[in-house]
Amino acid sequence: MRAAPMATDTPQPSAKKAKVDSGDTIDCVDGNTAACHVAYAMSEACFIYPITPSSSMAELADVWSTQEKRNNVVSNTPTNVTQMQSEGGAAGALHGAASAGALVSTFTASQGLLLMVPVMYKIAGEMLPVVFHVAARQVGSNANSIFGEHGDVMACRATGVCILSSSSVQEVMDLACAAHVAAIRGSLPVLHFFDGFQLSHEIRKIDMIRYETMGTIMQSLKPNLAEFRSRSTHPMHPNMRNMLHGRDTLFQAVEANNKYWNDFPSVMEKALRDVAQACHREKACELFEYQGAADAQYIIVIMGASARTVSECTSYLCNKGEKVGFVVVHLFRPWSLSHFAASLPPTVRAIAVLDRCREPGSLGEPLYQDVSTSILRLGRQIRVVGGRYALGDKPFTPTMCQAVFKRAALVAEANPDHLVPLLNTFTVGINDDVTHLSLPLGPEISTTPTGTRQCIFWGMGSDGTVGANRLAISLIGKHTSLDTQGNFFFTAHKAGGVTTSHLRFSPQPITSSYPIISDADYIACHQQSYLTKFPNMLRPLKSGGTFVINCSWCADSVSQFIPPSFRRLIAQKRAKLFIINANKISRECGLGGHINLIMQVCFFHLSQVMNSVEAIGLLKQSVEQAYHKKGEDVVRKNHEAIDNSISGLLEISYPSSWEVSPETLAPVALAPLLLSNSSFDIGDTQWMQSVKLRVDAMDGHELPVSVFAPSGSCPTSSTRHEKRGIATQIPLWNPAACVQCATCSIVCPHSAIRTLLLTHQEVTSAANHVASVLAVSDPPQFECVPARGINAAEPIMFRVLVSPQDCTGCGVCFNACPCGERGALKMSYLEAPTTQNLAKTLTLLWDHCITKGGVREKLSSIQTIPPRSTVKGSQLLPHLFEFSGACAGCPESSYLRLLCMLFGERLCVGNTAGCSSAISLCFGSCPYTKSTTTGWGPAVSVSLFENGAEYALGIKEGHDVLRTKLYERVSHVLQSEHESLPPDLKVAFSKWVDEFNDSANTVINTQAVIQALTPHHTSTPSLNAIWEERDAFMKISHWAVGGDGWAYDIDFGGLDHVLSLGQDLKVLILDTELYSNTGGQKSKGSAKGSVSKFASGGYSQNKKDFASIVMGYENAYVAQVALYANPAQTLKAFLEAESFPGPAVIIAYCPCIEHGIEGDWVSQTRLAVATGYWPLFRYNPRAPGSHLQVDSPPPSKPVKEFLQHENRFLRLTRENPTVAESLQAELIANVERKVAMLQQLANKRT
Repeated sequence: MRAAPMATDTPQPSAKKAKVDSGDTIDCVDGNTAACHVAYAMSEACFIYPITPSSSMAELADVWSTQEKRNNVVSNTPTNVTQMQSEGGAAGALHGAASAGALVSTFTASQGLLLMVPVMYKIAGEMLPVVFHVAARQVGSNANSIFGEHGDVMACRATGVCILSSSSVQEVMDLACAAHVAAIRGSLPVLHFFDGFQLSHEIRKIDMIRYETMGTIMQSLKPNLAEFRSRSTHPMHPNMRNMLHGRDTLFQAVEANNKYWNDFPSVMEKALRDVAQACHREKACELFEYQGAADAQYIIVIMGASARTVSECTSYLCNKGEKVGFVVVHLFRPWSLSHFAASLPPTVRAIAVLDRCREPGSLGEPLYQDVSTSILRLGRQIRVVGGRYALGDKPFTPTMCQAVFKRAALVAEANPDHLVPLLNTFTVGINDDVTHLSLPLGPEISTTPTGTRQCIFWGMGSDGTVGANRLAISLIGKHTSLDTQGNFFFTAHKAGGVTTSHLRFSPQPITSSYPIISDADYIACHQQSYLTKFPNMLRPLKSGGTFVINCSWCADSVSQFIPPSFRRLIAQKRAKLFIINANKISRECGLGGHINLIMQVCFFHLSQVMNSVEAIGLLKQSVEQAYHKKGEDVVRKNHEAIDNSISGLLEISYPSSWEVSPETLAPVALAPLLLSNSSFDIGDTQWMQSVKLRVDAMDGHELPVSVFAPSGSCPTSSTRHEKRGIATQIPLWNPAACVQCATCSIVCPHSAIRTLLLTHQEVTSAANHVASVLAVSDPPQFECVPARGINAAEPIMFRVLVSPQDCTGCGVCFNACPCGERGALKMSYLEAPTTQNLAKTLTLLWDHCITKGGVREKLSSIQTIPPRSTVKGSQLLPHLFEFSGACAGCPESSYLRLLCMLFGERLCVGNTAGCSSAISLCFGSCPYTKSTTTGWGPAVSVSLFENGAEYALGIKEGHDVLRTKLYERVSHVLQSEHESLPPDLKVAFSKWVDEFNDSANTVINTQAVIQALTPHHTSTPSLNAIWEERDAFMKISHWAVGGDGWAYDIDFGGLDHVLSLGQDLKVLILDTELYSNTGGQKSKGSAKGSVSKFASGGYSQNKKDFASIVMGYENAYVAQVALYANPAQTLKAFLEAESFPGPAVIIAYCPCIEHGIEGDWVSQTRLAVATGYWPLFRYNPRAPGSHLQVDSPPPSKPVKEFLQHENRFLRLTRENPTVAESLQAELIANVERKVAMLQQLANKRT
């Protein structure tokens, strides 16, 4: 017996070509687009909420509804798309709309799906044909990830919702259609899922289902649709649902609909056949689909995208004569025993079941348990073993699949006496050196089809590399007969992180579902700094392959800059080496730092995957389509860049001596950080060396289980080791023009520019350090000037120091500098030889002065120093938040850094999911650090997006309970043991009790108590009990931190309740006026008239005035700040909020890359304040006189001027000027009303 092979993403030759509204049926799309294409067409309403990686489905549905006015095939009207405040809200709306008789669907993932679970029980019980399209993703536990696995879906299996799995982009489209058909025909909800990122973002060339085809299918469902609507909630045919049952009737009531689940496998099977027939597919997808040898003895059972990897491995092994096969499960719920039995060859002796999820404490994961139970009920003498694979999108390769087949063979052949250990759950793809569950892997096997071209592009987040590669796949897929595939991977950083694009092109069907691991024909490195950071970059390059580097080097100096390990690999692989200065071409053409088109031209020219002349012509057409609304000048600049690309491409001829290049650092490499001389604890240092640096080198896949803490914790202070070196320009300091205001330091989002106070000895020591490292007798001058406003026993010098390797080149410091016209700071491109040499010196100085503590903290030793309430004084405090993964210039990072500088040694943050956590709480990349003197620092943790306020409150109350208990212990000891206490301890205890609620002195008091208690705590049980609870001496500063989507939408109810309690909890709202972390969707903080995802036609509502809501309680401190516009007011607000004895809220203005700001962010922020768009104020209900202080002057510029510099407003003006004019007029009027209201409140005296 041999079943037909699995459906692939490549359209079969016999597939009927037809036209649809938008062109041919063949298109290049990702999984999310495929699912949404069907869901939109077959739904009358969609209720949505953004969550990665499903968000783009909702975004597409919104665009098709509001902009394109695309009609669905149900009612022939645009589908109504509504964004809700949370996934729970979306589920409730789905339930209501379906109860009313509408066909509805949604798109979600991970914890968003879990928020829908309670409602899913109701929807299934009421037999409503709702369809959930899920980009399956990991659910956070001791580790969090945005990447794919099946744990979220498995958590829904008891709800009664039918579960359907797709394993390719083509299947995503076809099974999505079958899901809608079966839901209507079978009167049950369906959860259609596919692997997050692995399928949701994979681009494939597929056969689209035409709207006309779906319309024909929908016509055949008219009787079913009529029956469904006859059961709807409507006063013309009233009925009651969800009745409350007693003990006597509940059991019977819930058993009454069993038949629908029993019949559903047949319903789904018919739906799959109907879709295949309507779309002219060669064969219909099966509920359980077998592929492999007809007489297979060992098979794998699997769901999802990795079934394609198993397919590759199975074909490879069958061709070698091995008797193996596999079953891919499509319909997981209801589980059909008969269909599963029919898929198994009669010769099977052992089954290995692969689950892409983890259920701690169970005997096995869900699919394994279903298969085991099925084999038992069938009475088959087949041994079953289960294992886990590819959690968090870990690659699953054919070599790993081969290891699973070997385990199945061992299980089949094992003597019964030795069988039990082999039946234990296994893992594959990792090195489990703790519980020893991982399977050993053999040599890597290659299953790449002959003629396949494989290409890898190393880019930087937001440089356009991924977008350009998506375009390349589309062009090649649509204009050649090649099958195409694109997968995209990225690090945890926001813009500025590392991206790798893996592209495959083949005359044969592509079935690979894993990254390119060997035989790459083309590798491009778009950032020259990557050569010193990622030593394995060239590992996949095949012999004779092409390697392209975007760099600022000239041809004669290439050997100086390429590390020896790379030179050796290039020569050994006989690679063709090319360089191009794409950054220079981009700047000369007026495109800033956008190099994507230039590098794409190089790819087409060198790879010849398709005719390069034709490709470049199509590339120019795509530019015209994308940018014509921005004007002819923008189109011309892009065309000019395309035309200048090939002439800038240089082929490098290298000597044979490269093949034996020694293992040494390149001469020009900047000095590496010497961890052994750092100020870290030895345990942290070992962790940085064995874990952090390997993760940074993209070698994290090789880390064993034993290096990870079971609870998920890891050391702080890790970002200082990254030294990403992504800036193309850095600020240079001119001491003659500097007024020592420290504005540059307070606004810097990445803590890469700092103000230092140094003694003459420290200045000399720093210069000597540089000289010793560079091996020169005449050290470069370490320019410093006498510090102003400082009174000390010895002369103190002042210096502004920049870290070139940590700087992102955003220019915020330069634009914020009040002495900009005088040239206190100047942005200089690193391409210039003089700047390169200076950058090397600056890096060494930073390493000596900052990293290794060569410049000591002086706040306690200087007699007169600016107080921390001043900008200058605040920047002399320890930097306890540094080098975050934020986008270049992002102010969210600046606010967090200020928070940590002011209160870091006693700071505890309950962070919500969003940008603020994404930039700071990624494994191995923690910008929070600790004081070098006390070892104390910010403690930060995250629960969920929807409960951030409650989580922060819980942390506070937990600490309060422990601190109150300690207070009682200390008070009791002072009373009962007053005479016997040592004098110093008595004084320390008394002062601590007297100043129990004093935030200002709590650090000093805590240090004093611990110091006094240390030598005496073992003398009595009472003192020892206090010693064991000494963490509670500190009065912790508790903050809840999140964005506007958190505060105004998903956790608004929770935050409102927490503030109403009057607790001493502080809240920092980083207001970007949209959902920044998920890609720029509208929130209730969005401005009227702005265009964002889910508001593509312009947001029509006023921004939520959260400040007024909180001020209405009259118990909370409220401030609205803009750091880039007024650092002093921001600083004052932070200090006042923390000292306020009760709840306090700071609403911080955060311009975002999603705003499309034309110009610099600092000027635009100042414009927001100057126009009244973002007024600055502080509200203190306990202040005498007026409670409200307006800190911004009356508007001096029209709001229109602010709107004209941001694409989120300009886009609507270009696309729909009438609507834009109306909405902007309303926005301006609202701004003027708010400014007037604030002034009126400020004038009101109490």
